[in-house]
Amino acid sequence: MRVLYLAPIRLPTEKAHGIQIMETCAALTRAGADVELVIPNRETHIKENAFDYYSIKERFPITRLRVPDTVSYGRFGFLFYAVIFAIRAALYAHRAKTDFVYTRDPTTLSVCAMLGVGPLAWEVHTAHPGVPKFITRRVSALIPITRGLADWYKSRGAPAGDIHVAPDAVDLSIFKAIKDRQKERLALRARLGVPAGAKIALYIGSFGLYAWKGVDIARKAAEYAPDVIWLFVGGTEKECAELTRGAPTQVKTLPRARREEIAGLLCAADVLLLPNKSGDTASERDTSPMKLFEYMASGVPIVSSDVPSLREVLNERNAFLVRPNDPKALAEKVRHVLASGQEAGRRAGEARADVEAYTWDKRAEGMLNFLKLHVKTI
Repeated sequence: MRVLYLAPIRLPTEKAHGIQIMETCAALTRAGADVELVIPNRETHIKENAFDYYSIKERFPITRLRVPDTVSYGRFGFLFYAVIFAIRAALYAHRAKTDFVYTRDPTTLSVCAMLGVGPLAWEVHTAHPGVPKFITRRVSALIPITRGLADWYKSRGAPAGDIHVAPDAVDLSIFKAIKDRQKERLALRARLGVPAGAKIALYIGSFGLYAWKGVDIARKAAEYAPDVIWLFVGGTEKECAELTRGAPTQVKTLPRARREEIAGLLCAADVLLLPNKSGDTASERDTSPMKLFEYMASGVPIVSSDVPSLREVLNERNAFLVRPNDPKALAEKVRHVLASGQEAGRRAGEARADVEAYTWDKRAEGMLNFLKLHVKTI
């Protein structure tokens, strides 16, 4: 099956969607699809090629279309950029011989649908009430990343038979490559300048991009657990400075990690944090964070907010769930995990076993089988 993946992104990018798209294309390639990724020729400050930057071994063609880079001109500049890319990508798709045109971008989808491009597969990471129903009716395969999103689209009239839920995933090989956990633990503590026996609760990901991720909740929780190092990994230099300003001394930060560093960092921690907030549909319904599956693969106990989106994967058997939006409860749960010994190890082991079902390869195999059953002509 030939799949044309249309993505209006700069590549490489330090943002999570870059690795998610590259991993999806690589896994579909391994599953037997003939994949071509089509992106704009937007410049990026990252000088490495995308395959090296994301440590992707499989090679697939990446086609860059000429699109004026007007993103810096605000909302209308971004919209102009997105529409021009969508038109150029749709015209390119018309000329290409393909079984499926695949995208996760609503503008690209809408333009392709209006220009008669198809069959269309739409991977959705949030609800898009602004996309008209006549557009969604042109979609042959709808691929939401959570069951909550699937239910939302069903309520908008999407046929259940055209929906395939595909949560995000993990590359287990990068964790299997960690041979000496004690070495990783000692190296991280030396890097932070803390005692070798210090207990570390770690959050990895965006600091300020989305407030619902709950970084502020975890930072506040540090005040209630001064015996724990609260480590936040993933901010810019400015974000790291802002997070530690006025914070307790046990709050530490590290900048964005390269992909090959992530497994070692996670395996060096004692507890891994998913402090998602409640009260936001992006957090409660839409999110399937890649770090969730990386956490599970690490074999380190997870403390997670008890919100429906994360409940689709986590439970009291494979994680420690805590009331969201409550820094004190989060701190108490972290201290409970650190004191629970065998129980923490048992739940971490259950998570490690469960994550075998959430690899990029299994995700791609399921998606590809679904697409083969839903090839439709427009």
